[in-house]
Amino acid sequence: MNRFAVLSIFAVSTVFASDHQLKPVRIAVPVDGHIHPAACVTRSGTIVVTYGRVNHVDLRITRSSDGGMTWSEPVPFVHTVEKTYYPGSLTTLSDGRLVHCWNRWDTPVTQKEPRSVLYSLSSDDGETWSDPQPFPRDPEVRSVTRHPVTELASGKWLVSLIDRTWVFDPVTSKATPFGDGRDHGLIPIVQTPRGTFVSGAGLRSTDNGQTWKTIDGFPDISTQGWRHEMVVLKNGWLLASEILGPGFGGERIRYRISHDDGQTWDAVFEYYNPGRAINGRACPRTVQLDDKTIGVVFYDIDKDQEGGPGVFFLRIPIAKLEP
Repeated sequence: MNRFAVLSIFAVSTVFASDHQLKPVRIAVPVDGHIHPAACVTRSGTIVVTYGRVNHVDLRITRSSDGGMTWSEPVPFVHTVEKTYYPGSLTTLSDGRLVHCWNRWDTPVTQKEPRSVLYSLSSDDGETWSDPQPFPRDPEVRSVTRHPVTELASGKWLVSLIDRTWVFDPVTSKATPFGDGRDHGLIPIVQTPRGTFVSGAGLRSTDNGQTWKTIDGFPDISTQGWRHEMVVLKNGWLLASEILGPGFGGERIRYRISHDDGQTWDAVFEYYNPGRAINGRACPRTVQLDDKTIGVVFYDIDKDQEGGPGVFFLRIPIAKLEP
């Protein structure tokens, strides 16, 4: 029987999820390929998740209105039906709209078409979506995104792409380099409540990206940066999911935590340890549900687990992340 082990902060002791009601809820059954979920929470509290059901040809969307306890039947995402895609990201904007970014993949007709990023907006908690719009692209470069956009005070979006790091203006559809113009790669970049920017490349900036300082002891989320994550909670804490262990998808997943605006990352909380290989890259994505709770969506494609391969959602009390 699978066990979901959870380690306390600083790994002082080991307890099991059943002791703390930390048990993942199965929300979908994937079939094959790049499952890579994305997640966001709407103003009304609805959780929206997308994931790849079948490699590059069946992107699904599902929603929960009760904090992740139950989920709607996953349905195809309307703008990828009969089109090839690679999963992207979900973001909730300050005005309540949702942004879904995904990647246009090569199609059977135009195998040499460069990969590029599209986005669509929803004003009704992910029920309907606007016509897709493209980010500016270099016709000779394959561009990909996997991480939520960071909405800046100006209303522009900081977008982390595999080939460039942009500030995109959704009003004019124009993009400019961020900060000092460096390419951070396909990694998350977040802004804390203090205005500090923290890059998944292990860098920290307090002057809007004009200069960067290397963070000592920063977790390795840049290697295979498309599967790792970094998020900021409302209280200013930063979480980075690490996937540890050998093999294709490791054996356990934990948060590395910063309680001091991204300067140090000593605290640790392990939230998934089935006692075997996870079999799949997991690609966790964390969202804050309320002032006391976060939720993380991930996948585990071990065929011998109860119910077979699955996409799961796990609720975690924020109190368990305290220093």
